[in-house]
Amino acid sequence: MKLLTPLRAAILMAVAAVSLTGCQLTSSELPAISDSGTKNSGHVVWHDLITPNLAQSQAFYASVFGWQFQAVNDSYTLASLDGKLIAGMAELDNKQNASHWLSLISNKDIAAVSEKTIKAGGKVLVSSTEIKGRGTIAVLEDPQGAVFSLINTVNGDPETHQTDNGWIWQEVWSDNPEQSKAFYQSLGNYSAQSKPLNNGNYSYLALNGTPAIGFVKKPDAEIGNTWVNYIKVADVDATLLKVTAAGGLVLMAPNDKVRSGSVAIIRDPAGAGIVIQEQM
Repeated sequence: MKLLTPLRAAILMAVAAVSLTGCQLTSSELPAISDSGTKNSGHVVWHDLITPNLAQSQAFYASVFGWQFQAVNDSYTLASLDGKLIAGMAELDNKQNASHWLSLISNKDIAAVSEKTIKAGGKVLVSSTEIKGRGTIAVLEDPQGAVFSLINTVNGDPETHQTDNGWIWQEVWSDNPEQSKAFYQSLGNYSAQSKPLNNGNYSYLALNGTPAIGFVKKPDAEIGNTWVNYIKVADVDATLLKVTAAGGLVLMAPNDKVRSGSVAIIRDPAGAGIVIQEQM
């Protein structure tokens, strides 16, 4: 399980590099991620993969999830599913050879959230930065050490489509989920919610009745506090066969004791961990 989270140093190098790369692009080189004209503030609306091997990562996600790719430049590409943008991938050569999925939360006041994060004991890793064509971003570390990002898009946020092979959910895995939940709740108009799950209660935050972020006690002390993203699949067992065939690893196979065997944890060939979930 300790393979799920890359070294923190590599993450910091990576997110800084992505920000600087974006600043050097023109609007024609980095298109908007959506032209919806609406904002889904407080929700995760985008994901960027930091990888030391862009070609290898593209091959893996194409083989396992059927994603298609459009290069922006030599080090950044956009991923699509069924003709709709779903994620970005940025290549960064680093000594740790580590890879990581970065979750981006929509927010119109990045400066205010950054200030709240600092006052709560967190850090600003990449300060508010305008990326032409995309919007303004910042990369933060919460008080428990989990890294996340904020984005204020230029032309609106992508619409949510919970289709097979697309993003379906996100959680913060923490050694103290209640502290993590309290921090994120302080950043917006979230309401604290819970629901029965596996003979216990699953804790999450919601906005206007819509679930936004889940919180889980991390299963292994060697895992750093981290954000974990979920991809919906039609058949979890069939997907795992594709994962191993494409060079990925299965960190946790489906288990009847964990959400009735509907989930598995995988690692892509470069080391980025994600959860796949079959809708029951």
